[in-house]
Amino acid sequence: MSSQSTENRPPRASSPLYFFPEREVTEDQLRKTLAEGSAKERAWAISNLLRYAQWEDIWAYVSRDEVREIFPDLDLPENLRSAWARMLKIEVPVGST
Repeated sequence: MSSQSTENRPPRASSPLYFFPEREVTEDQLRKTLAEGSAKERAWAISNLLRYAQWEDIWAYVSRDEVREIFPDLDLPENLRSAWARMLKIEVPVGST
């Protein structure tokens, strides 16, 4: 028996991911959306990652460059958008809403 706790194990590909509170999305579905989805679908998926996922989980699915590229299309509250823009070194126009 392994001493590794279940908390440290990656989710199974068929298990719903915790950072999609509105509907069940598996790892396989997320990876397919990120690879083959429309810009709108990818923005939705990445928005959920940035809103709800733990730091390590975000970067397991996307790169910083991928987030920068789609950043204008992400659905994020203004305070979270500003925080991510600072972290990713993205210039956001003053007063943009």
